[in-house]
Amino acid sequence: MVALEETDDLLVLRYLGPTEPGDETAYLEALEQVGARTEPFALILLLGGVGKLSAASEKAQALWFKRTRADLERHCRGLVIVRPGFEEAGADVFRRLWNFPIAIAPDEPAARASARAYLT
Repeated sequence: MVALEETDDLLVLRYLGPTEPGDETAYLEALEQVGARTEPFALILLLGGVGKLSAASEKAQALWFKRTRADLERHCRGLVIVRPGFEEAGADVFRRLWNFPIAIAPDEPAARASARAYLT
């Protein structure tokens, strides 16, 4: 299940299993919506129960990272990742992509609190 929730300046992108047909396409479309934002925002990424992306989707995601990097640097105030078993080493991969703050949270309420702090 993929969903992008937009509430004012807070975006929540959910990519949760079990996966369904079309989830990869929906995920990539959600990334496009995030990258198109022109106002300041914070992003929460909720991941769980999904395997690796297909090779084609991995490539599309990598191209999205490159194409939107400057815009995200301008507009994103911080990213909070919620993913079972996700550790700082995983967050470091994202930190090499972007200079805005990136944190890990144990659950969505904690992620929302952290994301709100980035916006103040």
